[in-house]
Amino acid sequence: MIARSSVLRVSRGDGQTGGKWAGRAHAYAETFAGQCAHTIPVLLDALDPRPGSRLLDVGTGAGAVAAAAVARGCAVTAVDPAADMLELAAVAAPTASLVRASLPGLPFPDGAFDLVSANFVVNHVPDPRAAVSELARVLAPGGRLGVSVWPDDPTPLRRLWDDVVREAGVRRPESAAPLPSDLDFPRTTEGLAGLLGSAGLRVERAWRHEFSHVVEPDLWWSGVTRGVANIGQTYLAQDEFGRSAMTAAFDRLSAPYLRADGRLQLAGAAVLALAVR
Repeated sequence: MIARSSVLRVSRGDGQTGGKWAGRAHAYAETFAGQCAHTIPVLLDALDPRPGSRLLDVGTGAGAVAAAAVARGCAVTAVDPAADMLELAAVAAPTASLVRASLPGLPFPDGAFDLVSANFVVNHVPDPRAAVSELARVLAPGGRLGVSVWPDDPTPLRRLWDDVVREAGVRRPESAAPLPSDLDFPRTTEGLAGLLGSAGLRVERAWRHEFSHVVEPDLWWSGVTRGVANIGQTYLAQDEFGRSAMTAAFDRLSAPYLRADGRLQLAGAAVLALAVR
């Protein structure tokens, strides 16, 4: 049974809402969820949960973090604004409590959780400072928050999409526009630490985690054609000519990353931070 909060807040740019994510849970889980999974053990290691720890996973998506936290003995509550994401999360983490909600309106009392995880969530919300303040609010005194975001300086894993858009000569839709400068923050270790510190949290550590993502080219491109994330929204916004141009650009630009077995190997990186209330 999926619990639903009384209020569901949906805003443009909010993680896993609107045209960017709604109805795309299976497409996300089969494609781009793989790149987000590289930070899960690192994030949970940093949070250092104890058996019975009350952990809130925000923007749980298909439930990968929630499932990993359950496996470590946590009492997990997982939230996401997309109903189809929660359906997948219910399968991945059947013992977790699932709530349909989004930042910055979490339906929990102050100090309700010992640990909070936000794996690639703060980079999607329309107001990162309001989102982090809400994450801090639901932390118990002495509770720990773990956050990951994609860095400003894109590695091949992320840069490939920028290069595809540039070479194809297509325009990004409004839904893929960056945040206004007055709401955004530097996607660096210093910038993420500063964002968490602005919510009154004590930052214990901020670091960069590098990894290598290996994936079948056709599977990787299918995330785009199925409308996942900003690059998928850009693809769907094009006419037939623009979509063909993007496909041709991907085929050419991804070729240097092909391994002998035909799969892509793309270097990736994330910025993570651990903070204490």
